[in-house]
Amino acid sequence: MLHLFVDMIERVGFLIALAFAFSRSRWMRSYMSYQGNKTYQWRFLFFFTAYAILATYSGVTVSEYTYRPAPWIGEVAPTAAIANARTVGVVIAGLLGGVKSGLIVGVAAGLHRYSLGGFVAVACMIAPILQGVLAGLCRKAFKKRFRKVSSIQLAFLVGFMAEALQMALILALAKPWGDALNLVSLIGLPQTLANSIGVALYFVLYNTMEREEDRIGAEHAHKALQIADMTMPLWRLEFEKAVHEIAKVLNEEMKAVGAFFSKNGSAWIAEGRKTKHWIDLFIHIPNQRPIGQFRLYFEREQDDNPSRRRMLSSLAGLLSQQYAFVESERQSQLLADAEIRSLQAQMNPHFLFNVLNTVKSFIRTKPEEARQMVMHLSKFLRKNMSHSNQRMITIRDEYELVMSYLSLIKSRLGDQLEFYAEIDERLLDHQIPPFTIQPLVENAIVHGIKNRKGIGMIKLMVKEELDDGKRHARITVEDNGVGLETVRLHSHGEQHAGMALRNIEQRLIYHYGREHPLEIESKSGEGTKIRFWVR
Repeated sequence: MLHLFVDMIERVGFLIALAFAFSRSRWMRSYMSYQGNKTYQWRFLFFFTAYAILATYSGVTVSEYTYRPAPWIGEVAPTAAIANARTVGVVIAGLLGGVKSGLIVGVAAGLHRYSLGGFVAVACMIAPILQGVLAGLCRKAFKKRFRKVSSIQLAFLVGFMAEALQMALILALAKPWGDALNLVSLIGLPQTLANSIGVALYFVLYNTMEREEDRIGAEHAHKALQIADMTMPLWRLEFEKAVHEIAKVLNEEMKAVGAFFSKNGSAWIAEGRKTKHWIDLFIHIPNQRPIGQFRLYFEREQDDNPSRRRMLSSLAGLLSQQYAFVESERQSQLLADAEIRSLQAQMNPHFLFNVLNTVKSFIRTKPEEARQMVMHLSKFLRKNMSHSNQRMITIRDEYELVMSYLSLIKSRLGDQLEFYAEIDERLLDHQIPPFTIQPLVENAIVHGIKNRKGIGMIKLMVKEELDDGKRHARITVEDNGVGLETVRLHSHGEQHAGMALRNIEQRLIYHYGREHPLEIESKSGEGTKIRFWVR
């Protein structure tokens, strides 16, 4: 019996070393992680099925109450049996993969054992099936790690129970019963102890691997937070400069040989060189188009393990959150700037002086128009104040602001200004950023028709049109003024007009994701047309 136990331990040790070696592979570790990753399930099942079959072939032949070591078992005589470590593979499959995995491996191992023959073939066919189910049922308890029982002790206990179940089936089903009893007396204790120790030993090694993963995961988490701490202030730079500096940080901290940032499929920033091995960090804001991605190049293929993937995913998430946070701050500042510029542009002393002078001159000659001007001025001020506290408003609200502004201007300019509106009323409840249409109308008056001779015309259109195969609202502000030099607007052109347009453009980019949301058509002496889409 002692010699049989030693032989069994030798075989179990070899099989456990083999299982542990395969457990170090990427696909096995991904599946064995208790996180429900089923991507590699079929490989897992194939491996442990092959493992159980190999354990059967490498067992010890037991015949006429003795055992005979052999390097490989091809068939079993009608009066013989096999002392083997098949239970180890079936139990490990059930504990790691659950009832389904344990059942599949058990059925395959049982059918294979039945094909070899022997007087215990039926019992040894049924036993792996029940063992796989038993181990699968114990998986939840194994995951929770009983408070009073360690995972190693629990693995030993499950292995012991599974092997005891096999011995009970041999006694219950094998004929003649006397031979079955003699067989169990010979192999029962050595095989049960050896296989139970084998299951426990595997989880000793497995727990060591998990602790190593935890340690590496902690290091990765620390590295991700360290990089995030370095990149946070960089997002406050201009976008192109920000991604360039962040690419430098990623290149250095991730020990890469190159870091690139691409947007809309084209590379923007290049730092270092390209190789055949890379990883991508996607930067995006929820419910919006992706901002772009950082691609890091490495000299050799990186170790792709769960903790590293989680670290990279977390790092990409942190960078995205940083961008969203800084961009949100920037949008708040842009909105505040838009409000201030609007108030400064419209409520400056000259504007108020002109409006009040007009009211004064109308009080006696046109009292009703004077009263209307005061009402429009009051409404215009209220709209300015209410819009400044909102991120998005309806087109209807913005249109009312435009009409209040135009009412004040037309009272002064009279017939020198004509305004036309073509608006699809179904679109009036669409949401847009505040201070988008009104500043365009203001620019049309101050920098367009004010400097031309004759009657000035402004046209506002809100229509539904096709954009990228989908129907969206399109807003157009058109005038017949002197025209804007588009190139100069984006560099050192008319300061007020340029600042207003850049402010509107940046807020539209934030909300709708278009790279150049304002479409400007302008011809000197003929007028300007500015359009943008509302999604």
